[in-house]
Amino acid sequence: MKSIIKLCIGILVFTSCTKDSEEINSKENFTARYGGKPFVGTAKGARSQDGVTNYTWNGEGRIALIEALGDSVSMVFMADFGDKGEINFKVRGKFDESTYRMETSDPTIYFRILEEQITGSIKNAGQQMLFQGSMQQEQVKMTMQVDFMEENGPFPKGSSLNLSFDTNREVSENDGDGSGCGTRLVPIWSPSGVTMGLVPDC
Repeated sequence: MKSIIKLCIGILVFTSCTKDSEEINSKENFTARYGGKPFVGTAKGARSQDGVTNYTWNGEGRIALIEALGDSVSMVFMADFGDKGEINFKVRGKFDESTYRMETSDPTIYFRILEEQITGSIKNAGQQMLFQGSMQQEQVKMTMQVDFMEENGPFPKGSSLNLSFDTNREVSENDGDGSGCGTRLVPIWSPSGVTMGLVPDC
């Protein structure tokens, strides 16, 4: 089943106006704590239908903060399954000293990191996504459940994808801001369709 996954999921949501970058410059803010060196580890995916798992994937998982601007930043979750494909999810939200929020006028659509706990719910015409996990300075674990209400590539209508990340990193004073990483161009799904976007490659 070579190249079975070509699904790339992303939500690009910009919240209200951002603050001047000089206002968000504390060493204790969210991007200073979680940005820089990406989190690297494993990614596992399982497709199921009618409660029965019918295909699984195992590969590398990476999580990183990118495109910081004022008090907003993008968070990207990348699952690379080698020649079977990859899944990329990208969300943009606002941050302060310790929290991260992507929120909309609909209270049922959100992605948050509060007190190191990840929660989220995103729904559109094609799928519903639920997120649960934890984020610490040296470890991120997250599970993403996607229920497909319409067919999407290898995922028939009525099927589900369970995607889990278990990643970590070692942090030191000399890590810098991650600017030594390269980038690569990958397809990322957004509400307006599949687009190409740069993600960290380091």
